[in-house]
Amino acid sequence: MKNTRTACKAAVLILSFWLIFYLAAATPAPACTLFAAAGSRVEGGGTLIVKNRDRPPRRSTLEVCAPPDGYRYLALVAADLAHKPAVAGINEKGLVVVGATAGSLAKKDESGAKGLTQTLLKQCASVDEVLARSDLLRAAAPVFQALADGRKIAAIEVAPQGRVAFKVTDQGTLCHTNHYLDPQFQEYNQKPNISSLIRYYRIDRLLSLQIRPLTLVDFLACSQDRHDGPDNSIWRTGSAAKKARTLATWIVAQPPGAAPQVHVVLANPGEPQKILNLKLEPSLWKKGLNDKISTVDGGR
Repeated sequence: MKNTRTACKAAVLILSFWLIFYLAAATPAPACTLFAAAGSRVEGGGTLIVKNRDRPPRRSTLEVCAPPDGYRYLALVAADLAHKPAVAGINEKGLVVVGATAGSLAKKDESGAKGLTQTLLKQCASVDEVLARSDLLRAAAPVFQALADGRKIAAIEVAPQGRVAFKVTDQGTLCHTNHYLDPQFQEYNQKPNISSLIRYYRIDRLLSLQIRPLTLVDFLACSQDRHDGPDNSIWRTGSAAKKARTLATWIVAQPPGAAPQVHVVLANPGEPQKILNLKLEPSLWKKGLNDKISTVDGGR
């Protein structure tokens, strides 16, 4: 009997060790939460889209980009990287593109094209145009993208070997975090990703529980939700200094027949939180957009 109890205790200790190991491995450093709504799910119609940018402490900033070979766009960029990649943006045609890392892959795959977000912003004017550009999507490294224009929203999954799946709707909601959702891509959920699962089910539940049409205020409240603690909430504060936390929130509302409204929260490490509210009237693309963002973003 004593030997049996000893064996049981040993088994419990081993199981506890592996459970702790599994949970420790389950929260990758880079992460993001994306969600969107369209049509009758939005008060007054049109679309809403959000990206919460989650990383270990890093700066985010806003840039106005005017490429000579494409559409102008306003972007949320990773300021601490030399090439300042866009992680979210809206172009002068009203296309919004936001991205999230494929954190469930066992090995990071960067064999494809870099900078898919800014490429789509430069070259595409609508959700339909993006979905028609299979050449760009198949060439990209594994990534998740959410899209919106004034009428439709879409969620795209790019898997290894140039495999692509997407959902698109003009009536409903979509959300994504950092693991593959499409049934044909389940083989790519190779690493445990507890944080991604918790955030996905939380935002899906928040959206589904809202019976009345959604508003920008509703989406802002969802983006700030802290229901699941410092490391697993939609708005993450990080349980330790180097843990991932929410560095920025990017929200775009596009009501029918009106200029897009952009709401950005910058939560840069060691700085006071900054907020931008901006209506992207057509005239601002030609003059004044840089002045508008420099007042909130430190006058770069």
